[in-house]
Amino acid sequence: MKFAAITLALPLILAACNDDRVTGHDALLQQVSGARIGNGADYWIEMKNISGEWERTGLIFGYTDDYGECMNAIAGLKSVNYAREYRCTQAN
Repeated sequence: MKFAAITLALPLILAACNDDRVTGHDALLQQVSGARIGNGADYWIEMKNISGEWERTGLIFGYTDDYGECMNAIAGLKSVNYAREYRCTQAN
């Protein structure tokens, strides 16, 4: 019985994982890449997922030193979830 439940659930789980785009995802990326907020570059916080791919999980903007604030944010994330890899990448 457990095998049947897993067999039936697996295609649904895989289908859900296959479409990782959130509504508005591409529009957000386009907006951010084309327009800075403030004088300096904005920065994405990226997290390495279980597949070894980098995912954008946060956006830092509006500070005098956006990169420095991105690094501060990562330090906070690492203090709670030290096993994850994070990085800051320029958004625009």
